[in-house]
Amino acid sequence: MGAVTASTSSTLSNSTLLELDGVLFDFNGTLSDDEGVLRDLFIDLAATECGVAITARQYQEELAGRSDREIMTDILALAPDEPRGVEAFLPMIDTEYKARVARESLIRPATRELVHALHAAGLKLGVVTGASRLQVIPALERAGLLELFGVVVTDDDVAEGKPNPEGFLRAARTLGLEHMDKVAAFEDSVPGLGAVAAAGMIAICVEGTHPKEVLEQHASIIIAAITPACLDLRRAQSSQPA
Repeated sequence: MGAVTASTSSTLSNSTLLELDGVLFDFNGTLSDDEGVLRDLFIDLAATECGVAITARQYQEELAGRSDREIMTDILALAPDEPRGVEAFLPMIDTEYKARVARESLIRPATRELVHALHAAGLKLGVVTGASRLQVIPALERAGLLELFGVVVTDDDVAEGKPNPEGFLRAARTLGLEHMDKVAAFEDSVPGLGAVAAAGMIAICVEGTHPKEVLEQHASIIIAAITPACLDLRRAQSSQPA
């Protein structure tokens, strides 16, 4: 396979995803509707284990979209005492996350439909996330999606998290995708959108984690939710509430 090439293109030549070679998905808050779960988890963990008070707004503005490791590093930097190191908290995060999502899959049926449609059309698919493999793989298996993704890149697989493009470029290389202007990536956070842009891929932003006016500064394609309507992005965007 030749070297992966990047492109500054951020738009589709027409509105359909089916013209592309591949589609990548962030996990938390994008493929999985779990950003609220993560926010509450880290707020609780910061208070009970580190003596640090974090507001929901502070989490959304400063921490959302970053890897578990990076979030805990920032929380521990605010701790009044000398707490345990970051590594001690990562298994706690995995365990607590799995407990909080155990009752039902947070990957919506409409999201699953789109993934199945893209796979049936022959596109190469991958997941690129700052979460751990212990969180993501069971969730994908439970939703019946794991076998549809040719690669799952987690925080365990990269040296630098988003907004560094390492994870997206690694996924592209693994899938054999060489032209970044033929790859779209669904993201919900500012760090994630930065990584997509740095990789030269087409960013498709999902509302929910940040205010829309913030997202508009980082992405030209913004959708309300991941559904089969996203096959035609013009339709998906126009169907959003005003």
